[in-house]
Amino acid sequence: MLPAMRRHAHRYAVLLAVLAGCADHAGPQTSPNAASRAGIREASVRAHLEFLASDALNGRASGSRDEQIAAEYVGAQFRRLGFKPGGTAGSFVQTVEMTRLTATAKPSIAIGSAVKWTYGKEFVAGNLGAPSVSGPLYRVQGSAASVPRGSVAFMAEENQDLMAQVVLAGPRAILVRRNLTPAQWEAQSARTPTFALVITGVPSGSRPMVISLSADAATALAAVAAGTEVRIDTPVGDPQKAYTYNAVGILQGTSPSGEAILITSHLDHLGRRDNAPGADKIYNGADDDASGTVAVMELAEALARRQAPKRTIIYTCFGSEEQGGLGATYFIENPPVPLEKLVANVEFEMIGRPDPKVPARTLWLTGFDRSDLGSTLAKRGARLVLDPHPEMNFFQRSDNYTLARRGVVAHTVSSYNLHTEYHTPADDTKLVDYPHMTEAIASMVEPLWWLANTAFKPAWYPGKKP
Repeated sequence: MLPAMRRHAHRYAVLLAVLAGCADHAGPQTSPNAASRAGIREASVRAHLEFLASDALNGRASGSRDEQIAAEYVGAQFRRLGFKPGGTAGSFVQTVEMTRLTATAKPSIAIGSAVKWTYGKEFVAGNLGAPSVSGPLYRVQGSAASVPRGSVAFMAEENQDLMAQVVLAGPRAILVRRNLTPAQWEAQSARTPTFALVITGVPSGSRPMVISLSADAATALAAVAAGTEVRIDTPVGDPQKAYTYNAVGILQGTSPSGEAILITSHLDHLGRRDNAPGADKIYNGADDDASGTVAVMELAEALARRQAPKRTIIYTCFGSEEQGGLGATYFIENPPVPLEKLVANVEFEMIGRPDPKVPARTLWLTGFDRSDLGSTLAKRGARLVLDPHPEMNFFQRSDNYTLARRGVVAHTVSSYNLHTEYHTPADDTKLVDYPHMTEAIASMVEPLWWLANTAFKPAWYPGKKP
């Protein structure tokens, strides 16, 4: 057997073993009248998470074969529960065609008409946007409030909180003095950066490309006049097809209204990066967002044990969130029910560890003060409180925002405590707090069941709709 075949055989062996374990979980049925906690077992939470965040899935990179395996795994759970398929050609996986561009040479940067920078000397990059990106230079100084859309934003120092705000402002690119070690700089210099994926036939709402500057380049750029044209050019080959994958299962409701609620997560992460510092090269994404995907599966199982709800419940785990919400973008263009029938979206992201800024076993809701959904669910027993990190703009940083911009009352449930393992290979299963995660999921069972069976329709507060 060839080495690649052995790797895939190992992955599928793990997949079959975990599926068998989950089938056992479906054995003794819990009474619909029992406390919601009885429907969520820590052993099942752990089993799902340890598969999704295992090295066997190689970090579930956006648009990869590993992401597809994760989607098929989630889809298999939906099939086992007897849901209606919401994927492609009667399956539980929605296959999304995308376009992948491949660089044939490394990019260059022109500043005005006189200065040209070389890749690996003045700058490096991870993901690129379009083959050619240009815009007027804008210096970011302490706030992203006035960053012009379509500009090339320059940050003289790395600041992750500020960068998150700059991304939302909509510049074409961000040039930033990054705190890369010499080894990291050398590793990035040696490889040609890749392009962000784009959904075929759907206008791109992708994030700006981020360019890392050397100290000397940042100093030189600080002396360049604001408004100077900056152009980033990359030679490319012919476009190639690529795919991302959403897992979609539908628990059909009984109401003739056709209303539905949407319970979601994203199942992709950052994959394997050979230029990552240290021995571990796999970004397992246990908290981000295997934890949220497990929540969707566990809630699906708990609610499927009951009689059919009045409102349809659509369970969806999106692909390619890390590439700018591509799976969610496709879903909103191809929803299983008309958008006006989607009463609410509750996204789950990063619930694997508690946040000390809120009470124990408590979750927070992004954009809590934007609509009456969070407060209403809290009255029904959901352990939801205000987002304690408003400066991080988390409401705009998950797939919920894609739906919210189209009018759906959509929020994300989380307990992310700004841990340092975020987007590193250290986001592993050994750091997950399973009792916290299990109780957090269980606290949402009854409130979401109520939402699926009530006439209540959440609404945006005046002036708070995105």
